Order: sequence, then structure tokens, then C-alpha cells
Amino acid sequence: MAVSSSFVDRGASAQIVWTSAILALCMAAVAMVAGWWAVQSIDGRWLNEERTAIETGIFQIRTQLATDQNTAIIVDGDIGFDGNGYIDRRLTTVAGHNRAYIIGPRGRILRASVDGHFAGRTLLMSDAFVLKPIIDELRLKLARMQFDDPSLMRGNATGLTALETVGFSNGDQGFISIRPIDRPSSEPGSSLLLVSIKLIDQAVIKKLGTDLKVANLHRTTDPTSSPLIVLRDSSGKTVANLTWTPSRPAQALLRETAPALITLAAFCAGMFIAILLWLYKTTLVLEASRAQATYLSLHDTLTGTANRALFERRLREAKEYQFLAETKVLLISVDVDHFKSINDTLGHAAGDIILKEVSRRLTLEMPEDATVARLGGDEFAVIHPGIISEGQARWICQRLVQCTKSPIVLGNERITITLSIGAALEKAEEMSGEEMLRRADVALYVTKQDGRDGFSLYNEEMDRTRRERRALEVELRNALITNEGLHLAYQPVYDAKSKTIAGAEALVRWDNPRHGRLTPDAFIALAEETGIIDQLGEWVLRHACRFALEAGLPQVAVNFSPIQFRNPKLPATILAVLAEEGLPPERLEVEITEGTLLQNSEEVQAALGELRSAGISVALDDFGTGYASISYLRSYAVDKLKIDKSYVQRIDAEPAIGHIVRLIVGTASALGMKVTAEGVEDTLQSDAMTEMGCTYLQGYLYSRPLTPEAMTDLLTTEGGKSQRPTHLIA
Repeated sequence: MAVSSSFVDRGASAQIVWTSAILALCMAAVAMVAGWWAVQSIDGRWLNEERTAIETGIFQIRTQLATDQNTAIIVDGDIGFDGNGYIDRRLTTVAGHNRAYIIGPRGRILRASVDGHFAGRTLLMSDAFVLKPIIDELRLKLARMQFDDPSLMRGNATGLTALETVGFSNGDQGFISIRPIDRPSSEPGSSLLLVSIKLIDQAVIKKLGTDLKVANLHRTTDPTSSPLIVLRDSSGKTVANLTWTPSRPAQALLRETAPALITLAAFCAGMFIAILLWLYKTTLVLEASRAQATYLSLHDTLTGTANRALFERRLREAKEYQFLAETKVLLISVDVDHFKSINDTLGHAAGDIILKEVSRRLTLEMPEDATVARLGGDEFAVIHPGIISEGQARWICQRLVQCTKSPIVLGNERITITLSIGAALEKAEEMSGEEMLRRADVALYVTKQDGRDGFSLYNEEMDRTRRERRALEVELRNALITNEGLHLAYQPVYDAKSKTIAGAEALVRWDNPRHGRLTPDAFIALAEETGIIDQLGEWVLRHACRFALEAGLPQVAVNFSPIQFRNPKLPATILAVLAEEGLPPERLEVEITEGTLLQNSEEVQAALGELRSAGISVALDDFGTGYASISYLRSYAVDKLKIDKSYVQRIDAEPAIGHIVRLIVGTASALGMKVTAEGVEDTLQSDAMTEMGCTYLQGYLYSRPLTPEAMTDLLTTEGGKSQRPTHLIA
């Protein structure tokens, strides 16, 4: 029995040993499988990161080629001068490009630059076969845009650029970017084209690998290589294959820790579990790092909302959403009203706080399936799929307008801001994302034109309105160039006591070929918006000075927009025109609005001070209708106040108006200013304004605006007090 018992004990011990051994082997196998899985998972993710980094780097090189073209400044004289090596270097080596061509009408090569040197006026054989179809297609697009809707062109750019990945006939591969470099003329196909070529040679690939810390990045002719990135042209044809040596950080890590793992596994199963936990933790750290990098690449760092890249992805996804009922996608463009003024006044730190609060409120108003993105500056966008009606879209927009009505607290200040919103509600399958965004921006523009703090939903009439404004802009520019259609009218200003002419106010009129006679209200705002106001203002000033000198007008008043005072060269321009026309500065009066004073800038003060020092008088027009205060008048030292006609024409109807006018006249007198009463239409108003101390009178009682001929006739009559002239202008 003892022997039997011993055999039983040994058998049990052996069974325990074998069981332990098998368990240990199973645990080791499990550990090996788990470790191998972890290593492959980490290395796979790392490989994907490397692949993404390489693809992004190639995309940036390709995109940078087109961006570099936008910085190229090409002067007509440079194109034809063979010895000007600077332009060849600027077009190629300075920008990091290999070859460049400037191509004129009918495919004529005006200049070829290769590696910083002038290369004649022909295409290289390796380039000719590739470039011709791309150039022909771009020419066709330019011609279509020119004929279909020329009003949509902006400045001297058409918005069309050909950017292609190509393989050349000599075996090279590279990127080609072609864009127009001048304003399209009326003849299709006549635009100059700039062609830039950057080769994907080994030096470029090696530098890309060095920058991205990717080992042995190189071209391969084996399409089965792994890993592999395939570069294709626009037709899907393979241009080049790239491969590299993967980093495999997890395998390297495993090789370093293998001895320790084996030792620990032999002596302690717990240590083996600890290693597994360590590997798991390592995986989590790498996952978290990747997730953080992905998040930062897709979100705005200031507000945490989606950035432009994520916005474009979500817009594509929204277009593919499927709902039970027929729905549309609502795309909303949002701007913070007067954000630049807030930044300039309160500082950029306060501006950042406001942007974060705006993004927070916009996000709170939207459901989870909507996307709020910051596209740059104070520009936000919202994507809201699944909209079933226009009423729902309007309700959403109104909620966004209202979400910033409660003040934002900045330290001890409470700031109330408003939003301007433009929205496009479209069927996703019928329209590209770019067109939807354009329509939302058009609606946003309409909101700003209507006074901001509201929303507009796009309709086709908005595009027609923009085209009409563009056409009106072109006609106004042509009128200034040809000096046809624009003319001045003059409304006399009378001395209140002697009733003789003391001067006249110059008023611009425009006989438009399509709309007939237009008053300033119809085109001054357009001139301010499009940047024509400086040119138009100089035209008015020059003709007014010329007439005053020829007609013997004692003084001529010319209105100036607040926008003109943003130009630091305005005083010099005014004085130069006076000198050229020969009109003494004392015979010119510059009329400004309260909006000019409310800019409250040192530049405006300096400009007005320079004009007054030269002898030019300054008048504040329409006083009493805005927010100008006595402190503004003291700061800017205005020479004359012009009481708005809304006070003058109610002087006999409201007793309080009389007290206000007396206060204005008294204040002006105390500050050494003269006063003009505008809009005098009857003798009662004339007598009242004279009795209250107004210096000058202006209005229909004395004269409507006159043609230059009628104004000259009036000046030649006895003291300017003759009967009203017959050549009147409304």
C-alpha cells in the first residue's frame, strides 16, 4: 500500500507538474499571441500614421506649387527680356520649382525657364505632350466663364487653376500647376498662362522622408511592394509607386524587452501579467496620442469647434445622409458683426474670449447631428442635415441670431454682440458643397447690406442683385474713365442777413445709360464698398474747384465720405487738386458727416487739422441726426455746423425744436463756429432760422440744385437775389 501510495503521490505530483507546465505553456502561448497581436496592432497603426503623413506631405508639395504661383509677380517687360535671369530664378529655383513657362494666346511660348535659367521660347519635348491637353482644357474653362458670367470674376483672377499629377515622356514624374496671370480680355483664349513644374525626383522624396522621419522613402517599380503609396494622374493612371521601411516601434520595443519578459515569466506568472498590462498601457498611450493628434488636426485650437478640414468632411457626409422623408441640407455662414472694432478696442485677448463664447452658444443651439465649424477669424459655419421645410430653416437661423443677445461678461464690462447670418437650404444630391457655401456667403452678404444683426435665406434673386451691382460698378468705373454721364449740380448757400450768395454745395449726379439719372444715394454706397470712392471723390473735387474758379463762386462745398478719411493720402490729394486747378484753399469747404468724427481716430484728427491749417474750412453736415457730441466738436475744431433739415422743417410745428436749434446755435457760437440751416422751404422757416442766429440758409425757398450754366447765370444777377432760374435739377 505504501508503494501504491507513493506511486499515487508521484502521479499526483507529476500531474500537478504537467498541469502546471501545460498551464504555463498555455499562459506563455496566450502571452505570445497577445504580445504578437499588440505588436502588430501598434505597428499597423504606426504604419497608417506614416502612410497618412507621406500622403499629406505629397499633397502639401502639390498644393504649395499652386500657392507659390500666387506670389509670383510678373511684369510684361520681364517676359520678353532674354537676359533677365532674375525672373527665371524667381519662377523656378527661388520657388523650388524645376521648370516654368509663360504661354500666350494660341499656345505661343513667351518664355521658358529651366532650373533658374532662360531656356528659350519652346517647350521641352518631355513637357509638350503632357501640357497641351491640360492647357486646352483650362483655356476652355476660362472661355466658358468669360462668356457665361463675366460678372462673377473677381479682380484679375478667374478662380480657375489646373493642378495635375503627371508622368512625363522621359520617365520623370511631377506636379504641374497652370493659372492665368492677367485679367481675361474680351477675346477668348487670350489670357497669359503661367505653367510651373515640380519634379518628384529622388531629392524631393529623400527630403520628404527626412522631414517626416520616414526611413528609406524611395520609388519602386514593383507594384506589390509593401507598404506602398500609388501616385495617380487625373485619369487614374499610375504615375509613381513609393515605398519605405516601416518604423515598427512595437517590434523594436519587444526585442528590447524579450529577455526580461522570459525571465519574469519563468519565475513569476504575476510578472507576466504585469508585462501584459504594460503592453496594454503602451497601446492605450499610443492610441491616446493618435487620437489627440487626430483631434487637433480636425478642430480649431481656440474654440474647439470643427476646422475647415473637418467642416468639408462633414459637409460631404451630410450630403450622403439618408432619411425616411425627403430632406435638405441647411448650410449657414455666420459672421460676428464689427469684430475688428472689438479687437481694436478691447484687444485680441478679449476677442478670443468672444469667439469662444460665440462658438459655445452656437454649439448649444444645434443638435448632435449638426456641425459647428470656425473657418477663420470671426467666420463660423453650421451644417444641419435633415431639414424638411423652409420654415424650419428660418426658425433655426432666428435661434442663432438670438443666441448672442444676452451680454458677454469681460471683466467689469458687459459686451453685447450681434451676428450676421446667411443660409442656403438645398437638396444635397443636386448641388456641390462649394456651391452651397457660395450661396450661403451670398446670403450673408445680403444680410450685411441690410444692416447686419439678422439672417437671409438664399434665393436666386440675390445672385441677380449681385450681378446687377457688379454691372453698375463696371458702368461707374467706365463713367470715371470716359468722363461721360457724371456731372455736378450746385445748390446755392445764402447769407442769412444780406440774402446774397455766399457759396454753393456741389452735388454729384449720374446719368446712367440703363437706369437714367441716379442720385448719390443710388451709387455712393456702391463706390464705398468697391473702393471707387477715392477716385470718384477726386473727380467731384476737381470739377467743383474748376467750376468755382471759372464762375467766380465765393466758396464751394464738397462732401467727403468717412471711407475717404481712411486714406492717409487724402489731405495731400485735396491740396494737390487745389494747386492744379488754381483755387485758393479759403474758397473750398470740406463737408463731413458725423460718421467721420465717430471714427475717433488720430488719423482723422490729423487729416482735418492739416486741411484747416492750409486754410480749408470744415463743415459738419446733417448735425443732430447722429451721435456727435460737444466733445467731438472740441476735439476736431469744426468750422461750421449744418443743422439737419428735419429740425428746420418742424420749427413751426414743435416748440421743443426751437429750443434745440437755439441750443445748437448757441453752442456753435461759443465754439466760434458758423451755422447753416438746411432744407429751408418757406419764409417762416427762413425768418425763424435767421432770428435764432443762423449764419447761412440753404433750401428750396431760395433755389433747388442748379446746372452749372444756371448757377453761373444766378451769380451774374444782381447780388445773386434775382428770380429763381429755370434750369433746375431735382
